[in-house]
Amino acid sequence: MRYVHLGFYFRPLNARIPMFTPSRFFIVALLAFLTVSCKETPSGTYRNENIDSDVLSEIRALDAEVHKHLSDGNAEALKRMMSDELKASLDEGIEAFIERAQRTIGEGALVTLDQYHRISSTQNEIVALISGTEKDDDYILQYQAINEQSFVSVLSPKREGDAYLLTTFYGLFDDGWKLNIIQYDRYTISGFSAIQLFRKAEEEYAHGHVVNAFNRMILSQSCSQPAGEFWQFRIQSDMDAFNQKLMEEAKKTYPMPVTIDALPTEPTIFQITPQRVDDQICAMIKYVTQINIKDTLALAAENKALHALCLENYPGVDEDVPFLFYRAFNEMPTQDVSTPYFGFVRPLDERML
Repeated sequence: MRYVHLGFYFRPLNARIPMFTPSRFFIVALLAFLTVSCKETPSGTYRNENIDSDVLSEIRALDAEVHKHLSDGNAEALKRMMSDELKASLDEGIEAFIERAQRTIGEGALVTLDQYHRISSTQNEIVALISGTEKDDDYILQYQAINEQSFVSVLSPKREGDAYLLTTFYGLFDDGWKLNIIQYDRYTISGFSAIQLFRKAEEEYAHGHVVNAFNRMILSQSCSQPAGEFWQFRIQSDMDAFNQKLMEEAKKTYPMPVTIDALPTEPTIFQITPQRVDDQICAMIKYVTQINIKDTLALAAENKALHALCLENYPGVDEDVPFLFYRAFNEMPTQDVSTPYFGFVRPLDERML
């Protein structure tokens, strides 16, 4: 914020006091107007250390309050911080949002990644906040500012395991700052961000490991919008194009479901998904078997033979990971219905057998 200092002027005791003529009055009035105007922060976007310290203090206190209410699962207290517009848009989903946040947010400190103070020249402006234009993980936050002043905080609560982002969007009303938007979602999986998973998928694809690449892109897509629809990575179009290309190739190279005719029991593989083990990403192979899953001896013999074929048919699934996972079903599972299965974990290090 810039200030104009007019200085002090001393007049001798015997000096004549000038008369205020209309022209002199106009000059004085103009100087007063310019002084007041210069004390107001001009329109624009202010980021991090360039934000007015008083505004920053207010928002930090509000962010700490939001964090506390989410940690406590206190929906009513959080609603009191919201604008009337946000409260009017809430539905029963707010309870699920609060419950999920409380379960994962923890009670650790908030780490501030970025903050933006936007002063608009008009209301209902479409605002695009750009973190940068060079790094892979640079991002754009876009929203409609219903107030002339808005503020966005990108925060990461300290917790064990995956990182999450808490993103708060405030508007300045007559009675102070109010929440207009609040977002909370996963930012990393097994220590990798969406961008890092994308780059790893590119490497796997270059080595001909289509299944590995596909699984990493599944995870990448699942954490690519930590602030929901308001967030977009700078290289999002590259990620989307690669993902589309990969999906089309995977369908041609490894169509699902596929019946394994090489085995007399003819199990049918219908899905290969990522399976996390600590900070590693393994594969989970799901299949339908004709063997009753209660007949564990026969099932184990079939799975051993299937495992050997999977290592041949899906290049790369056994590289740099400790296990392959399997789930055997007697019928194709359907969404939202619990279908019984039997699971196998196959160590890929022979010393673990």
